[in-house]
Amino acid sequence: MAQDDEGQQLRSVLGVLGDVVQWESRIGSAQAAPQNGSDLAADDASLHPYQVSHAAWAAISAAVSHLGVLRDSLFTQTAPARVTTRVHTHGQAALVRCALETASRAVWLLEPEDRQVRLLRRLQQEWDESREIEEVRRVMGEPAKSKADRFERLSPLAQQAGVDPAAITERAVYTTIVRAAGRYLDIDPAVTVVIWKACSSLAHGDYRGQFAYLTKEILGEASPGVAQVQVTGNVLLLNAGVYAAVGMTRTAFDLYAKRSGVPAP
Repeated sequence: MAQDDEGQQLRSVLGVLGDVVQWESRIGSAQAAPQNGSDLAADDASLHPYQVSHAAWAAISAAVSHLGVLRDSLFTQTAPARVTTRVHTHGQAALVRCALETASRAVWLLEPEDRQVRLLRRLQQEWDESREIEEVRRVMGEPAKSKADRFERLSPLAQQAGVDPAAITERAVYTTIVRAAGRYLDIDPAVTVVIWKACSSLAHGDYRGQFAYLTKEILGEASPGVAQVQVTGNVLLLNAGVYAAVGMTRTAFDLYAKRSGVPAP
């Protein structure tokens, strides 16, 4: 990509990240409690103490936090009318990936019109997260609850909510979550998944990922038949990722407003 094109892409990224300041102010205050009579108020009452609203707000807060760090790592104002930019090869992709997947989780929790589906998804999240916590306890040599213990704790809530208890143990992987949430963006949901996977590959430092997803310049031959390649940050991927992550976070705020009766920022 030509430098002029990259400059335009980065100016676009700076513009789309402009909403993040307002969002940071919103999540920096107390969570907006669902209004009486709202969908989320009823959801929370059904699953107490595993409130749907708390889980959705936590995911939205994480997305906003990642976007704020991404903005601060990308742009520095060095004069009243001057902003400098620093594009990283891997770290910023990790922030895009985390913002996109956490915002997608909030959308996934909030988007179903069917209350029982919302309750099931919240219980599936609790099942998954409690499993991870218990695994950490085992690694640390501390007493940990068994799968049977976790099921005994959650299955009565599932039955009370009209949800099949066996279904709460079905894990929802992030590919499924991102694809489902991607229906709310103005792009093909498959493209949202591709952006997330590309950023995940870079975040994990995949060997093949750096050649597949970073900008490459062939400098010569390191040895016969082996090219010497210099890689730099992929501004086009960064741009697409930021648009997807910001769009997903905005969608999450809008859905929270719809379900809670609290105006969106």
